[in-house]
Amino acid sequence: MNPKVSICLPSLNTRPFLPERLDTILAQTFQDWELIVVDSYSDDGSWELIQDYAKREPRMQIFQEPRQGIYAGFNSCIRRTSGEYIYIATSDDTMTPDCLEKMVAALEQNSDCDLCQCALEFIDEHSKPLPEDRQWNQLAIGNYFKAWLRCSHKRFAPHDGVLHFAVLTVYTSVTQLLIRKRLFDAIGYFETDRGSMADFEWEMRASLLYNTIYIPHVLASWRIHSTQATTNPYTSTNLKILLGMARQALNFAKKYDAQKVKNISFNDLSFVYKMSIVTVGINERKRLTAKLFYLLRCIFELPEATSYYIISKLFFSKKNRQRDPVAWIAAKIVQLKIYEPIKLPSV
Repeated sequence: MNPKVSICLPSLNTRPFLPERLDTILAQTFQDWELIVVDSYSDDGSWELIQDYAKREPRMQIFQEPRQGIYAGFNSCIRRTSGEYIYIATSDDTMTPDCLEKMVAALEQNSDCDLCQCALEFIDEHSKPLPEDRQWNQLAIGNYFKAWLRCSHKRFAPHDGVLHFAVLTVYTSVTQLLIRKRLFDAIGYFETDRGSMADFEWEMRASLLYNTIYIPHVLASWRIHSTQATTNPYTSTNLKILLGMARQALNFAKKYDAQKVKNISFNDLSFVYKMSIVTVGINERKRLTAKLFYLLRCIFELPEATSYYIISKLFFSKKNRQRDPVAWIAAKIVQLKIYEPIKLPSV
């Protein structure tokens, strides 16, 4: 009989954090799971540790494959799963004992949702929570959802997908998601040639088409440390990469279910991205001469966004910015008649 949940753990040289990750999996109150570990020939003792755990845990299946990148590791794990639900347990993060229990229950009670999202906690390399002003709810996503992050609710597609156009990844870490496996069967797996930001494209692809249930429990962590595979999305170069991924995800959604995304115009929504590209590109250049040259280049490449940047700098204070990305995308969602989250009883 197949397990209810398949836990995917790709591994590459995270030996200092692996014991805590594996222990938090074994400590789950929900026990109907399998654990698929794919190690990319770690040379720091990770594989030996994984083998030791597997000797004592029959629900573990362990494999080694050549190094092809983090998302190839995700995909390799997922292809081996047999459960109804997929949980991707990145090897340097953790989960609370009731993580699977609560997320499985949420999806079991809401058959119209294929994604379950929980609240997230940022921790340091010693597993200590970061200060409150550096936590997940302080990111742009918290500015958008506000009180919604404190209550159970549903968000119907394409709501979360559209949010990606404001550089809101919505699902900050894959560790805060439980995913029905049928979703991977329907829309495919993670892109493997997008560096460390490919989850943005997959999550946008998914949330343009499928509904999400959110539960306001902190059930997963995202560890901030010097060796993690993350990239700052707010550089001008990375914003352009994200914009390309947004176009790709929207094009896929239109081919898959044109009715669901029929009113969404890439050219219209991408304005907020282009505005961000100009703003970040100016801010990341320290010298005045460099700022001016970059601004001059943007005048030709992104004229509308550049014009607004100049006008906003001249006439609007930061507190009264008319096209703040979060406020702009919120207004656009209303205009598209994509309804706000629907409050649910506590889940």
